[in-house]
Amino acid sequence: EQIHVLNGHGGLPVRSISFFPDGAVAGTAGEDRTARLWCVASGQQIAVLTGHDRAVCSVSFSNDRKLIATASVDETARLWCAESGVEVRILRG
Repeated sequence: EQIHVLNGHGGLPVRSISFFPDGAVAGTAGEDRTARLWCVASGQQIAVLTGHDRAVCSVSFSNDRKLIATASVDETARLWCAESGVEVRILRG
C-alpha cells in the first residue's frame, strides 16, 4: 500500500532512497544534484542538501544519527550535519 509520493526533485529521476536509523526520516538522492530529507509520517520535505555539481547517486545516514553522507557523479562525497543540514566536509578523489 502506497503511503506517500515524495515529489521534489523537479521531475528528474531519483537514484536512491535510504532511511534514518529510527525510520522517521527518509533521504532521497536525485538527478537534480540534490539530496532531500523527508518526514516519513507526513511525507513533507524537511530539508534540501545542495552543493553537488552533478547528479547525486546515493544518500546514507550514520548509525549515531549525526551525519548524512552523499555521493555524486561529480566525483565527490559530502558529509552533512544531520541536525542542521550544513555541509561539514567534501571528500574528493
